[in-house]
Amino acid sequence: MLIAALYFMAFLSLTLVYRAFLQFLYRSELTIHSRVENFLGTERQAPKPVEMKNRGQFFAEEKISTLAEKMKVFLSKKLSAEAKSDLEKKLLDAGVVKWTAVDFRLLQLLAGLLLFFLGFLLFGRTTGKTMSLFLLSSALGGLGFYYPIFYLGARKTQRLAKIQKSLADFFDMVNLSVEAGMGLDAAIMRVCKNKEGPLSEEFLRAIEEMRLGKSRRDAFINLRARVSLDAFQSIMTSLIQADQLGIGMSKVLRALTDRIREHQRQLAREKAMKAPIKMLFPMVLFIFPAIFIILLGPLIIYLLQNGLGG
Repeated sequence: MLIAALYFMAFLSLTLVYRAFLQFLYRSELTIHSRVENFLGTERQAPKPVEMKNRGQFFAEEKISTLAEKMKVFLSKKLSAEAKSDLEKKLLDAGVVKWTAVDFRLLQLLAGLLLFFLGFLLFGRTTGKTMSLFLLSSALGGLGFYYPIFYLGARKTQRLAKIQKSLADFFDMVNLSVEAGMGLDAAIMRVCKNKEGPLSEEFLRAIEEMRLGKSRRDAFINLRARVSLDAFQSIMTSLIQADQLGIGMSKVLRALTDRIREHQRQLAREKAMKAPIKMLFPMVLFIFPAIFIILLGPLIIYLLQNGLGG
């Protein structure tokens, strides 16, 4: 009975994961279909057999979607404000703007449940001890629950590295556009359209906030809070102060680009100084043993064959 229940829960978890993936992939089509249903009402022509099959599939997906929405409502009530704020901050740092904190926590739970019951299916026939089976499955479930958090951390690191690498070129292009006579907002918009990347996405979001009614200062403050990079935050602070004091942006941007390139040279020197220390571990583990075998191997073989008294 317990094995049957576990099989049922595993099937349910797989179904929920599949439904969540389909809902995310075809969310626009589902929205259009729902609006057409509401517009046409109940008076429709008799559907064909193929349409009946599609309607049955859509009905099943709609039921699973309703279950997913109920789970989201339940998680929204259970999640504290601190947890929501922390998850939203991690999602913003990783550049994931289409997901909410509740969606991400639901993904964590589904991944944890899926790997938990998958562990029961994989190790259920190999081990006869219930406690060992439960511990192994719990370990897999914990891995499935916390892996999305690790993924966000890795994506945040990669994203910040891309922003750090593109800072100098981005502000150089903005500086050239400002010196050519364009305003700061127009120059940033032009550069963002011609240069793709996470930095351009963040500035486009700031410009969109300004179009919706926020001041440039507030939009830049929000932008500075979204990107947790010290060099970028220092640059944005300088831009905010220059905008408030009325200083010429071309001079400020020229000074900022010089400071960015100097900071990048310092980072390159720092990485070069760390290189010998990082090379020490592979040398000790892989290179030195091979050298010792080549140099001392013949001597050891000679001593084993002829003895110490030769």
